[in-house]
Amino acid sequence: MRLSISQIKMFKACRRAYELRYVERMFPIQDAEPLVTGKNFHEKIESLYKTGTFEKDADKETAMAIAFEKYIYPNLKVVEAEKWYEKKYDSDNRLIGRVDGIADDGMIVEYKTTGSTSIDEYEYDLAWDEQILAYMYLSGTNLVHYVIIRKPNIRQKKNESDEEFFDRMVEWYDDDTYNKIRLVELSRTDYEIREFEKDLDEITTEIISTRLLKHFYKNTSYCWRWGRRCEYAPICLHFDPEE
Repeated sequence: MRLSISQIKMFKACRRAYELRYVERMFPIQDAEPLVTGKNFHEKIESLYKTGTFEKDADKETAMAIAFEKYIYPNLKVVEAEKWYEKKYDSDNRLIGRVDGIADDGMIVEYKTTGSTSIDEYEYDLAWDEQILAYMYLSGTNLVHYVIIRKPNIRQKKNESDEEFFDRMVEWYDDDTYNKIRLVELSRTDYEIREFEKDLDEITTEIISTRLLKHFYKNTSYCWRWGRRCEYAPICLHFDPEE
């Protein structure tokens, strides 16, 4: 097997969702709005590091990228963007992953967009994210640069043009900047990474067993993840793999 941390996290969260995505290979026609925002922002930052500029549209992703260029870019030198890793962790299986970038000091770089009103809370939650443990295991480094940026939470005013609203989104980051966009450095211990490796062996055994038995049960606690309905809700309840 070639496992990604996304596969592992989905298997842990809901085996039915894992089945639909990674066994039946069913993918949503449209991504949820937060995922689209994050993807567009990532693409602009990748372009900034590769070409020195990015496509500027009158939208919130561009306002976010302008804030990044102004407050983060001068202090964070990325020498390689979108770096892929693949590591064999036993005789048959491999872990794969792609990090947002590698800094000139050799540390992993990850960009996180959030709709939260508190970067402090979001930064605290990152300590529990096993995704970064996977990236550390793959790359051999215990340190990561996190760029956390809030999405503008202001709304367009009545009679305000699109251009005026866009300018106001750009200016939004100039006030109380530290609580809207932040560069933080986080580390994990060697012990934590070794524990991740042990967990990886165990979860691999569970995934293989579940796929052989073809029994993918639902976890209804996952149906409203991140405050929105699971993308597989329309087909989940009555799904029959034989049809």
